[in-house]
Amino acid sequence: MKTMDLKNHALNILELSKKFLSEDGDLDPTAFIITADDQMLRPIDLQDEASKMESCAKIVDEARRERAIAIITVFLARSKDFDSEVFGQDDYSWGDIHSSSSERSVLLTFSGPGIKNWATALPFVRVDGTLTFRKRVEFAEGVDLGFFPGWSEPMTNPRTP
Repeated sequence: MKTMDLKNHALNILELSKKFLSEDGDLDPTAFIITADDQMLRPIDLQDEASKMESCAKIVDEARRERAIAIITVFLARSKDFDSEVFGQDDYSWGDIHSSSSERSVLLTFSGPGIKNWATALPFVRVDGTLTFRKRVEFAEGVDLGFFPGWSEPMTNPRTP
């Protein structure tokens, strides 16, 4: 799969996630392990830091075994102005975003060996059970949440999705 095709595939996953969130009211954190010929869906356990690290380590191990070209993740996150500040794993709060933030987003990340990290967020608010989506925000430099250490190391000349 070509890099640009991967980005379009990721954007299609984001649209499907928007649909599922609208219909079901929730979205399960999911990783898509992308190989040259297939994709495998795996749940991401975000209950706490230890569960997250164990879950993500298993995903990276499988991605390496399958010679994956990318991992795409999609999950709910707090909305934040990423343009004006650095976003790292210390800023991300693992917990119940429903009770502590009315501004949320569907966050999609894209990474892989030889591919520049890329991310996009689809902010939304929920008022009286109705979701209102805002304009999608793209992060050309990606968002490193520390999900997959060692999976996508900084490179001199990475391909851009």
